[in-house]
Amino acid sequence: MPARVVTITNRKGGVGKSTLAVLLVQYLASQGHRVLAVDLDVQGDFSRPLIASGKCVVSETTSERVLTDPEATVEDAPFVLMREDELALSELERHPELYNDFAKNMRRFMRRHAEAFDFIVIDTNPVQDIRVLAAMVSSDYVLSPITLTKEALEGIRALFNDPRTGVFVVQENYNRKLQFLGMLPVMVDERNAVDRECLAALLGAPDYRKHLLSFVDEPTSGRDFLKIKHRTIWRAFHESGAVLWEQKSGPAREVWAEVEPVMQRIAQLMGAK
Repeated sequence: MPARVVTITNRKGGVGKSTLAVLLVQYLASQGHRVLAVDLDVQGDFSRPLIASGKCVVSETTSERVLTDPEATVEDAPFVLMREDELALSELERHPELYNDFAKNMRRFMRRHAEAFDFIVIDTNPVQDIRVLAAMVSSDYVLSPITLTKEALEGIRALFNDPRTGVFVVQENYNRKLQFLGMLPVMVDERNAVDRECLAALLGAPDYRKHLLSFVDEPTSGRDFLKIKHRTIWRAFHESGAVLWEQKSGPAREVWAEVEPVMQRIAQLMGAK
């Protein structure tokens, strides 16, 4: 089966996007899948934990070259990271005359590596620019972590229908095969009144509810929907690159017990065996 490509995106920064991306690639790799991680965010929050973990091969090819180099390639290894080059990525948006070439180059890159990997996971920047558009045009799936704030809820319509990078706009105009896996509430603290209100608003709005990730294909209750809870250890794990399920501490085991079913479901929806 050719590589399945998933873009992780959200229009807002600070929503745990890179933490989710790290968890997903680490989980897929731990299950024996060949994984390519592509960091298109200049902040490098996807790259740093993976490098610190020592679990992957860091490619000599940096991520901007999937857009700029028609012949870009990566090392032959089971788990590879294409890290960010801050300056090179920042330059891309300044060349609108090359946007079509950028998108074509990325699509061709994915096709060239379709047999080398089982999954290609792309972490994107919150600014909805050519990197996000090219990634979605080249992907099979989109996954969107969201936080439970009123501002985040107000931004969901743009996530779906932004005229440039809205998921459904890209589906309609550029990539008919693109599937929206759904929205995943992250850093959820149900002791917090705002979190409870926002979660209830999502579940109570049919247009939003149907696009929430769920454990089952036809959810019937709030318990059927996926979420990742707020935990104080997240920052430490992300910064250290520690693999959550390899840790022996009680808090780590408790968090992994919550997160593992979420990773399993995402992998299942992408056709992992």
